[in-house]
Amino acid sequence: MNLDIQNIVVLTKMYQLKNVGLVAEAMGKTSGAISKTLSKLKSQLDDPLFVQTKSGFEPTSFMDANIHHFDAILRSADAIQHQQFSPSTLSEHITIYANTLFWSRFGDRLYLALQAQAPHAKFSFLRWGEEPKRQLLEGENCIAIHALDDSMPQSLYQRTITTDRAVFFVRNDHPAQTLEQLIAYPMVVLQTPGWNDHKYRMLDRLKHIGYHISPAVEVENPVMSHNIVLQSDHFGLTLMHNVPKGCRVVDTSHLEGLEVTYVMSCRRAKRESPLNSWLFSTITSLLKHSEN
Repeated sequence: MNLDIQNIVVLTKMYQLKNVGLVAEAMGKTSGAISKTLSKLKSQLDDPLFVQTKSGFEPTSFMDANIHHFDAILRSADAIQHQQFSPSTLSEHITIYANTLFWSRFGDRLYLALQAQAPHAKFSFLRWGEEPKRQLLEGENCIAIHALDDSMPQSLYQRTITTDRAVFFVRNDHPAQTLEQLIAYPMVVLQTPGWNDHKYRMLDRLKHIGYHISPAVEVENPVMSHNIVLQSDHFGLTLMHNVPKGCRVVDTSHLEGLEVTYVMSCRRAKRESPLNSWLFSTITSLLKHSEN
């Protein structure tokens, strides 16, 4: 059967009121429209449904036997609603992936902000990379924070949380003052899974405009990268808001293409879920507060 909910309402109203005119008045329709609906339902349900008598329309035995089913359908329809959501009642396990640079800068504050709102939830803050990406693609209920990835399939939704700019940094008393002077020195590059573990995108962009830089050393730990720069003539590449104390930025404001867009990604079907909306709001609020 392909029964319209509004037609079921007509049936139940007719069962209660036993009068086409009264049903039409109650539903704000014409008597002709109600009669047309009843005729359609008679055909669909293969039963007269109501028989006209001197005192009104009397329901058939079919209607008497099935009125509770029609009432149940309407109750079920009324029960359909958006999920009620409150972080304070969450008790589920929440998994968030991000690169090590993000975790080293924001991880503790993000956890404390989320935990304050959702004290009963369990959290996992893990490193983003190819395996987590595969798990997300296969349907794992999690989110990831990473640089915008044009290779992501449409099944994953990427929502911008912040923008930043890649910069070269050196210790404060480093002799290089310009990019042209800087590229004569060795570079330590931070390898970040999910961003530059296969190729160094920023260095590729610089190569296209004439700056050829070949890293002297690759590391995965941001603290190690910073410490090498602080104790030597090496220079590093990081984000504008992540330059460590004791270091300064070498001016590259004249160069284009060094901007980085960070996103929160999740399954496209879950992009409007109350949980993911709460996570997005908390993350963006934290990042906005950190930049002020």
